Amino acid sequence: MSIRPTTQSEANILKNRLIRCLPAARFEMETLTRLASIEISRQVPTAAVECKRRPQLVINPDFVAQYCERDEHLFLLVMHELWHVLLAHTRMHPRMTPVQNIAFDAIINAGLMAQFSQPEYMGFFDAINPADQFPHCLLRPPIGWPDEPIYPEGMPDGVKEMVMRLYPKRRSRLLGAPRLPMYEDVLALLLKHADKIPMHMMPMLLGEYEGGDPINDPLIKEMMEEATKKWSYVPVGIRGTNGITRRNKFQLSETSEDVRRAFALILQRTLSKRPGQEERMIKDKTMVIGGNGVIPNPYGDRMMHARRALGAPQTLWAQPVSMRARTPHRPSRAFIYLDVSGSMNNILAQCMYLIRPYLARKQAELYQFSTVVHPMKFAEINEGQVTGTGGTDINCVFKHLLEMTPRVDRVLIFTDGMVGSPRADIVSSMEAYGTRLYIVLPNNGRLDPIVAQMARSVITLPALAR
Repeated sequence: MSIRPTTQSEANILKNRLIRCLPAARFEMETLTRLASIEISRQVPTAAVECKRRPQLVINPDFVAQYCERDEHLFLLVMHELWHVLLAHTRMHPRMTPVQNIAFDAIINAGLMAQFSQPEYMGFFDAINPADQFPHCLLRPPIGWPDEPIYPEGMPDGVKEMVMRLYPKRRSRLLGAPRLPMYEDVLALLLKHADKIPMHMMPMLLGEYEGGDPINDPLIKEMMEEATKKWSYVPVGIRGTNGITRRNKFQLSETSEDVRRAFALILQRTLSKRPGQEERMIKDKTMVIGGNGVIPNPYGDRMMHARRALGAPQTLWAQPVSMRARTPHRPSRAFIYLDVSGSMNNILAQCMYLIRPYLARKQAELYQFSTVVHPMKFAEINEGQVTGTGGTDINCVFKHLLEMTPRVDRVLIFTDGMVGSPRADIVSSMEAYGTRLYIVLPNNGRLDPIVAQMARSVITLPALAR
């Protein structure tokens, strides 16, 4: 089927509507339209943000004509696409399934309605999906929301409760900014009832999310920083590109004997016996006393005070000379970086259980990472306390390493592999840095090929569940 091209008149009309959105959108839309080019095209079903040489916002005029009755509706459509980029959904899964797309859209739509719940914004998500079907009801406010919401009845187990968490009644929202469920919570509910989601009755999803990784584009990063730093409400995973926003507690869970043995062998091979304590002797230049001379040496001559007290001549001084000798070498350093992003939630309890004994014996320094790196003390891992932002960025690990002086000898990264791609300049810097990099994955982990090439070895553990 051929796609009808857009006319210049259609493009001008839609761009003028976007401009009218600016007063309502404030700095969010202003930042997007300043940094991204805008294309009106029927090549996308609804809208999309594409990462090219310059970020590009693509909008389908037919979808706008049918569903964006008011300029505020058009604003919600564009903000929906921007939030997908801000939340780094485009890189969490190389190829997202329909169920994952639904979970992402549910979190974004609820977050937008929490911030923009005025009457003029109502009706956009309501028109796209019905309130009495599953999983459509997760993608829109319930009828009567926010004052007198009628939550859906007769739904699969847990669906009504999830809608209540996504769209709480206004009275409860007045107590403070609502805390949305995590993406993993919505995904778990959808997977539990996946058999009740017929493919021929899928809900309408906004945007296209496959393709490149816009989070690595410097213009997109600038957009993220500027567009989110003043938001009054931010869903979990946005704010935190420069700070810590998420603290979770996990009940440490014992793993199988096979997993513990495999992990012990990995650490024995990668971190050596006691990497934090070992010392070795090396031949190096050092200063020693090599005889007497007439050059004064008041700080290096230890006999000076004795000769002065005895009244002996002080014309000769002990002289320092340089020679090669065996001296203690600095202890080698070993770091473990534990991925605490949202995609690790299902296995973090087992990961911390595996790492805890080695941290107790001080065999390595432990750090947790998401989009930032944060130290992890024994008390925190013992209590199952993790701190992060919800997203993931492997570049923050390498930046943290490159700032370490003296050099870290061995590094172990424990991750599920969904960490994105490293920047080219960081890859070059890591090669010059010279640390030995090892990566441990769970049995279903997948790793970026560039990161895998940087590692001395990539080890996959048996299934972590008992």
